[in-house]
Formats: sequence, structure tokens, C-alpha cells
Amino acid sequence: MKGQNQATVKSAQRNQQSAAQVPGLGRIRLLLIVLLLVFIAAGLVVRQSLHNWLEQNPIQQINVVGDLHHVDQDRLKAALAPYVADNFFTVNLEKVKSTAESLAWIDYADAKKEWPDTLVVLLHERIPVANWGGNEFLSQKGEIFSAEHVQPDPNLPTFIGRQEQAPVIAERFTKMQKILSEIGLSVKKLELEDRVSWKAQLNNGLVLVVDEQNSLEKLKRFVQLYTLFTDQQKQQLSKVDLRYENGLAIKWKKNDGDTDAA
Repeated sequence: MKGQNQATVKSAQRNQQSAAQVPGLGRIRLLLIVLLLVFIAAGLVVRQSLHNWLEQNPIQQINVVGDLHHVDQDRLKAALAPYVADNFFTVNLEKVKSTAESLAWIDYADAKKEWPDTLVVLLHERIPVANWGGNEFLSQKGEIFSAEHVQPDPNLPTFIGRQEQAPVIAERFTKMQKILSEIGLSVKKLELEDRVSWKAQLNNGLVLVVDEQNSLEKLKRFVQLYTLFTDQQKQQLSKVDLRYENGLAIKWKKNDGDTDAA
């Protein structure tokens, strides 16, 4: 018991000696704590100041870049209007892009910022290659899209069929055009009926009907026959049915019946 008391006394003496060797240790610790608090407070002030500064930088203008022919300008302005006065640093460019691409005539879009207050929206318009049905269009990429309050383009051919048939119809149109161009004709309307029959209205009003079997060869046969007609006969042609294996049927404008021709 006596030995333990002596050990305790010696330990206390050593602690007093250590404290004596580092004068003002408590004040140093207090100073470090104060400095830490000052740094934290300064960081909060800087953060708040930066936040306030960012909030004071709204977008002032939106520049639209692109070769646009069909886009409804009023709809475009209305769609992009919410981004005016949005924050320059925090505006969501992907959202701007998606908003622009939601418009019917926009193929794809991109967006970027220009210091200090401008949002630039780059637009690429869909290029229609054909009217689809009565109120839609077929794009250069083979996409069918609708456009409100837009009438079919009389300068474009019209395709009719099911949506999944669009690539087939477009391909057949190209091949028929190449053959018919030899006699100065072109397809104005092309319809695929029940996947087995093609109905083509030409630029001179003549209607051609051909089945799927050897259809292009039958069309070439018609081209050869057409060159034999007189100008007056060509004007009287109303409809030519090419679905026969070894011949064709002609309907004349002046005749209600069909006349077979070899």
C-alpha cells in the first residue's frame, strides 16, 4: 500500500514537470480552436457569396442557329421561353436539347452557353422526302412524323401503306423512278396494297397497277410499249394493269371498259 502511494506521488510530480516544460500549452490549444472556427466561418461566407454571385447571372438571350424552313417559329419561341432568365451556370443543357427535339420538325438539337449571358441552341431540321398518307411526312432517315397545321407538300411524292412498310415503299419508289424516267414520267403517289400489289399514280395522271412478282420487269415492259403510243393515245391512257404474266390491260379515258393488249 505504501509503495502504491509513492508511485502515485512520483507520477504526479512527472506530470507537473512536463507541464512546466511546455508553458502556455492550454493557450495554444485555444488559439488553434479559434483559428479553426474562423476558417469555417470564412468558408461559409465565401460559399454564400459565391452562391449569391451565381444567382445574379441569369440568361439574357437565346440564339437559335440552324437552316430552318418548316419549324413553327411561334412554337419554337414558346418552347424555349422558360430558359430565359434561367441561371447561366446551372441551366440544364440536356433538358434544353430534349425540349427542342420534342418539336415535330426537329431532327436533333444541341445546346451550349456563351459567356456571359447567352444560351445557343443549334437545330437540325428533318428533311421530308415524301408525304405519308394525308397528314404525315417521311423523313430522309425513314422516320414518319406528324406536323400540325401543315398541308402535304405538292412537290413531294405521296406514299401510302403501313408504317413498317415505309422502307420498302421508299426503295420501290426509287427503282420505279429510274425506270420511268426513260420515258419522261415520274411517280406522284405510290401505294402498297396488302403487300402483294403496287398502285402508282404518275405525274401525267396515269395509274399503274402491278403485283409483287417480277414487278420491275413488268414495268420495263410497259415502258417499251409506251414508246409505241402516239401522243394522242398517251393522253387517253387512264389505267394500265401490269399484273398479267404475258400481257397487260389498258383502260382508256374515253372507254368505260378494259381492253386487253399484248
